[in-house]
Amino acid sequence: MKDDNMSIRTRCTQVFSFFQKNKSDTIRKAAAATGISKSSVHRHKQAIRNRNRYPESLSWETEAGQVWFTILVCATLYVFGIRCGVGMETISEFFKILRLEKHIGISATSLHRKVAEIEGLILKYKETFEKNSGGTAKVIVGADETFFDKMILVMIELSTGYILIEEPAENRTCETWKEKAVHALERLGLKAAYMVSDNAKALVKLASSGIQCSRIPDLFHAMNEIVKVMGTRFANKAARIHGKISKELAALELLMESGKSPEKVTRKQKQIEALKTEHEVIMEGQTRYYDLLHNFSKAVHPFSTDENGPLTSEDVVEKLLVTLYALKTLAVEYEIKDNKNALDKVEKQIREIAALIDIWWIWVKETIAHYNLDADKTDWLLYTYLPVIYWEIQLKRTSSESLSNSYEQAYERVQSVLNDHPLTAHVPSEEIKQWQSWAHWIATKFQRTSSAVEGRNGALSRMNHNQRSIPLTRLKVLTVIHNFGIKRQDGTTAAQRLFGQKFPDLFEWIVERVGELPCPREHSVTH
Repeated sequence: MKDDNMSIRTRCTQVFSFFQKNKSDTIRKAAAATGISKSSVHRHKQAIRNRNRYPESLSWETEAGQVWFTILVCATLYVFGIRCGVGMETISEFFKILRLEKHIGISATSLHRKVAEIEGLILKYKETFEKNSGGTAKVIVGADETFFDKMILVMIELSTGYILIEEPAENRTCETWKEKAVHALERLGLKAAYMVSDNAKALVKLASSGIQCSRIPDLFHAMNEIVKVMGTRFANKAARIHGKISKELAALELLMESGKSPEKVTRKQKQIEALKTEHEVIMEGQTRYYDLLHNFSKAVHPFSTDENGPLTSEDVVEKLLVTLYALKTLAVEYEIKDNKNALDKVEKQIREIAALIDIWWIWVKETIAHYNLDADKTDWLLYTYLPVIYWEIQLKRTSSESLSNSYEQAYERVQSVLNDHPLTAHVPSEEIKQWQSWAHWIATKFQRTSSAVEGRNGALSRMNHNQRSIPLTRLKVLTVIHNFGIKRQDGTTAAQRLFGQKFPDLFEWIVERVGELPCPREHSVTH
């Protein structure tokens, strides 16, 4: 009887199924029905009896139970072992608590082997499905580096979140960046429309002479320079005065309890009132600072937050300069010293930051020109419909209450204009869906910060801490999971957003191809 090609689990499941249906039949009949040798049937029957000690145990013996069992084990290793860096000893303990040690091998060694197999499948998935886009699709890139026991260069396509580069490097020179960036873009058939980054010389040079695109200074970094000068100082001033008030209040309480001279009590009360007045002045200045900082952020949009209509780069330059001058005046008023001339450095970046507005509008008009629309329809799309989608996206992105309120007001205003426009009622619903898709796509091409790169660097830092450094293979695997496995609320992965097509679910693809789960050492059945 030939049963050598059957796996242990397959033979065991067949034996279990036979005796579930034919409980009184003999081992001889089971062997004849399943094509398994009598000695194997006998051993499997004993093994099933020995390990089925709990009420749920019989569920694992069925074919459906084995499939779900595989999903459980793979999901645990995939999510906790690979993505979160939980050690195999801890996962082994987890499986033991679930009373699975009689059904699968749960030793750390067995689990390590299974993790290595899953990682191999993940890398194979990338080789199978990551392919050239077939053209030269324009993308927006953000780049930066992060440092652990080794330096890692990270480059992300900002509108989709797709990681183009996530590799260790010996240095961060322009030549190193250029080699990796050009290779990544050419491999996927992509061309950089512009790059958002900090002012590192290597990255500035990379944009101009490496991937040959415009370079936009990161708005977040520019605003952070303002925060380091003013935000920190205002916070320190407020904290210092608050500490003095607390100290004087405690002293006043002691004076009043001691019943000493009322004159001293009165003098102390006046000191406290003077400190409270000073604290209020500082808090007023801090409020003005926050408002100006938010105005700086609100200025860098292709549409005005205060009135209808598009903006040009010159409009944005004017808004930013007015806001920055107001910040400088505030700093002088509150005696805040800018020892490193950070605000002057921000001023030098303003025209480059604002250049993004014109770059984006050129892209918008290039794409809409392909539809050969009449002037009225074009104006309706660009200046009436597109602003609605744009502010809707911004509303979802921001977590700041102040910015959210401004964006909501802008959204409601442009929504009202859209509803009142005479062309809106005459556009068919199917056509509206088409323009909604286009508007959402082009609106996401406006990227003023490289926060996606900063976020990824933070995630890598956490992974590096959890996993006690990230081996090169694990880093490659984590990159594939980010691109093909992690989904946004709309259910799309970064790869789907970049390539414009759906891919097989990464985890399901793994489960379909993963090998047999390790057998428990105590009840291993072999021939």
